[in-house]
Amino acid sequence: MSQTLVVSYTPRIGSYTKQLVDQFIDSAKNKTKIKHFDLVETPPDLLLRENLNLMMEWNEGKRDFSKKEMAILFNHHVLIEEVLIADHIVLAFPIYNFTMPAAVKAWIDAIVVSEKTFSFTPESGFKGLCKNKKALSIIVAGFDYNSSEDYKEFASSTIKQNFDFIGVPSEQISAFGVNENKEHVDSILNQAKVELKTTISNWFGTECLD
Repeated sequence: MSQTLVVSYTPRIGSYTKQLVDQFIDSAKNKTKIKHFDLVETPPDLLLRENLNLMMEWNEGKRDFSKKEMAILFNHHVLIEEVLIADHIVLAFPIYNFTMPAAVKAWIDAIVVSEKTFSFTPESGFKGLCKNKKALSIIVAGFDYNSSEDYKEFASSTIKQNFDFIGVPSEQISAFGVNENKEHVDSILNQAKVELKTTISNWFGTECLD
């Protein structure tokens, strides 16, 4: 049976993003084993001085760390293991100030790690190590970036680039303009839910847990 990792950041009361996450989980729970990682309840460690330098040393090939250092690295590597064992990854979050919230970027920073999710050699360059997986981004924004020529959001391209980099093809479902177009919020969310159903059907078909 396939395994699906759902990673979400939905702190706001009445979150539209949470509505879509709940819709996905409710519709897919009988078709795949779901592990839900809530970035609000358990935020990843930010790349501050101590753990950043340890991660850099890991990426440069060092492996002889102390027990204390390995405990710090473990907080990052446990997130990687969840990605590695998953067949499908769903990442859901709202856009804040034109891009992803800090907790979401911290999750990305935790899973993009040398010799875990990507490799590099001078001969062949970078290579994603996460094979036979699919990813979906569910991104909600108060502003309708799709209809604006003056303002752009950078979350979509950043997420896709990182998934591509580690070898995971991804697609995106967007619910933009939920605050700017409040009178149409139901139709915006309903369209996203239709797209979610299509993705679930494409991913899992008629697969069903016993």
